[in-house]
Amino acid sequence: MNQVWNGAGVYGFEPLFLSLNGDGSPNLYLNTIVGCVRKWYGEEGPARLFQAWAGDRRQALLDDLAWLALESAAYQLELPQRPILADLRRDWAVEFFDKEHTLSRQEWMAKNQLSYTMQSARWRAVLGKRPPVMTPYERRLSAALALGPMEEQELFPAILELFARFRLFDGRSRPPSALRLHLTGKWAGVMTRLMPTEIVHTDVASVGHGKGSDEGDSTKLDIRRASIRLKENVSSDRLYIQSCFGPSLLPQRELAAAEQKLCAGLHLGCHLWYTAGVPTPEQAPGGEARRLAEQARLQQEHNREVFSADAALYQNTIRRLTEQIQNCIRVHSQAEEETARSGKLNTPRVWRAAALSDRRVFVRETDSARPGFSVDLLLDASSSRMHCQEAVAAQGYILAESLARCGVPVRVSGFCSLRGYTVLRVLKDFGDSSGQVFRYFAAGWNRDGLVLRAAGELLEVPPEQKRLLLLLTDASPNDSRRIPPGGEFPFGHDYADAPGVEDAAREVRALRKQGIRVGAVFMGPSLNVPAAETIYGKSLAHIRSMDQLAVAAGALIQAEIRELE
Repeated sequence: MNQVWNGAGVYGFEPLFLSLNGDGSPNLYLNTIVGCVRKWYGEEGPARLFQAWAGDRRQALLDDLAWLALESAAYQLELPQRPILADLRRDWAVEFFDKEHTLSRQEWMAKNQLSYTMQSARWRAVLGKRPPVMTPYERRLSAALALGPMEEQELFPAILELFARFRLFDGRSRPPSALRLHLTGKWAGVMTRLMPTEIVHTDVASVGHGKGSDEGDSTKLDIRRASIRLKENVSSDRLYIQSCFGPSLLPQRELAAAEQKLCAGLHLGCHLWYTAGVPTPEQAPGGEARRLAEQARLQQEHNREVFSADAALYQNTIRRLTEQIQNCIRVHSQAEEETARSGKLNTPRVWRAAALSDRRVFVRETDSARPGFSVDLLLDASSSRMHCQEAVAAQGYILAESLARCGVPVRVSGFCSLRGYTVLRVLKDFGDSSGQVFRYFAAGWNRDGLVLRAAGELLEVPPEQKRLLLLLTDASPNDSRRIPPGGEFPFGHDYADAPGVEDAAREVRALRKQGIRVGAVFMGPSLNVPAAETIYGKSLAHIRSMDQLAVAAGALIQAEIRELE
């Protein structure tokens, strides 16, 4: 508490918040800011602010964002009197990103996506770095949270107005559903607590937000629960996967045959699940499945809300991308022909002129071109995408809608793995509305090599169609099911890092040998770029923001169309 008291310049009071590092040690900078907030804005004002949404299902998220706003305002007020604060702020920003690289996969995925993005944007700005990949909504929110040195009577109404403007809190507290499981990253302190509607990266697909203790919310990942789940038998795992992701599209016999063929080598002991979607909360057979269904529905609504907030920008991207693809198709695809009264003689129809007085015995090319190929769009739906689910959903929609407007048959699927099952979930089938893509959500792990192998077998297309397989990915294969002992791994190995990358690259090469074109749109950290290049080679588009999608994806798709001819 001394750090808070020192920041406030007053001693002996009970702080409203304390910030602790993952090892339980106090966070010097954030606790100093807590004290500065007390110094400049008193005790009652902040208490009333946080009480406004107490008990709301988004309380942890709102707390995090409110502290970012308070940090900005209090820092600017205090800095002239305490110049050392600038150094403390930079030190904390460096530490924030240092910790990012030491987190386990589970800890990384346990954070709230929006909260983490806003914090990452703040501390990157402090270090003078480029901002993270953000949707336009997130960019505006990040800018709005950077409040200036405001007076007490202005600050708290400004934060409430900000939350209302960004559809985060409208002044009415909405409590979470009862009996939710609370799982969060153990390193997270006061400013990185879990949102109730997230799906955490463990072998349990359902997460919620429980009632905190008197000491505050617990911030630990339930590793014990995940370990118990891993020990359950195949039969119960299969029932769990079915309850969470819906029934398989393949009959049991066909699914077993596919597993026998595909789940071999590095994937021996793994399973497949090919499905069309998560049940509705009303259809879900059990408690955990019902929670996942509720979370999936909320995420779908949020995906649509975020897209709608920037619909003009996204529709412009669709128009630009559609034009690029359409122009390429006109040049490289087969033209449509129609029966006509003039043109090239269609010999099999000549008899109709004499017998039926039908003069339409010619054919001519139309202005439209037949693409002659179909596209399977695969979205990485593992929890490494949890921090950017809305961006991935928007990208998937933009690509699907642009291709559909060009007459290209397109199917969109999400993939993840859970309890040894690689789940391939069809979001939008051929002929479905592109809006189905907004059903996307992230959960679980990702065994990229197996899903690529399965995509070549399970995702059927008309035999006359050439195929383009396009992935949206961060090029980070990682699964909880280890590579079994044998071959180059006599003692087995984690399915991650180089072995996972090399396996995915092998499967891409195998698909290309079958005549399937494979490309990827990469949106992930720079440290994963070498992995993406290893897996996909030159058929790779690297984007950092949504406004780069049309140009980068357009160039990639045009290159792949040329190779298909």
